[in-house]
Amino acid sequence: MLIYIFISCVTILEAAIITNVVPTTLSVGLSRNLKVECLFSRGENPTMSYLISLSLYRSANKTDSELIYIASINSFDADVQAAKVEDSIAKFSGQINNKNESFLRVVWEFPDLNKSGVYKCEANGINTLGKAVTLSSTAVVIGVRPDNEQLVETLQKLTQNMENLQSRMNSTEDHVRILDNFNKLRSSEQNNLTNALFVVSPTFRGKQYMLIKNQLYITANLAEVLCGVFGGYLAEVDSEEEFRFIRDNLLALNLFRFVVTGATDEKKEGVWINRYSKTPAKVFNWGPGEPNGGNNENCQSYGYYGNNWYMNDLGCSVYTAFAVGFVCEVEVKK
Repeated sequence: MLIYIFISCVTILEAAIITNVVPTTLSVGLSRNLKVECLFSRGENPTMSYLISLSLYRSANKTDSELIYIASINSFDADVQAAKVEDSIAKFSGQINNKNESFLRVVWEFPDLNKSGVYKCEANGINTLGKAVTLSSTAVVIGVRPDNEQLVETLQKLTQNMENLQSRMNSTEDHVRILDNFNKLRSSEQNNLTNALFVVSPTFRGKQYMLIKNQLYITANLAEVLCGVFGGYLAEVDSEEEFRFIRDNLLALNLFRFVVTGATDEKKEGVWINRYSKTPAKVFNWGPGEPNGGNNENCQSYGYYGNNWYMNDLGCSVYTAFAVGFVCEVEVKK
């Protein structure tokens, strides 16, 4: 797991201004939201008798003196002024109430690593003597990339949630609402997990191919399930052109020695069938001496031999001896 060197904290200065962040640890692709708030309260003995504005800034880390402006709100109008460079997926809100609590809030959906760092809230106003006063506080968001175990666990939960929704669609009268929730779940979480998990190819004859980025130490059956979570299946390589397209656009990255595809001869040795379509697989471009594993190697894969890629037969169980990935095939919706 790659962990950025920020240390999470919430700092309160003068018991009046608080920077609140939720969550304090941001897991890229898995954290649904990041909420950052500037909270101001006058208290019984206020250092600041009148609040004029609240502003929010961010810096990359605690040693970076360059503050990036995010948003502000002032007592003269009720509108939050946000930086134009901020994401469209950010939601801003706030209010200034000199008789009660004031706040400035921003919420990002599925934030990336660029949202980690040190957040600074700044309150500007005047004291009882009419002099200008500035109060500030900071809080830190740690940015992490999820490890393989976290990704698999999240994907399993996502699969269970979708299966539950599908089951409910078959047994409830509230079909439209359930279907809408199902589609939102797929589109929001899958799009972000796709970028965290896969390298995605350009479109080829109405399809895209997704190569897993990291070895997950899973079986071919589970790899097929995970492809299904993302609306696809283990790639069914049916032509020389398709073979070369996957090779040139994904395998050329050299992330693995073997990359599992969708054909298997588990039911009958030597008879290769595509897992998803249940059609006879078109097998070609076998590597030197391949297939050679008999009943111990019933899954088709790309294999790297002598500075080139060929077809290979591979075991279907958990792969540990070599770097093994898999490639999914997904139809592109028009």
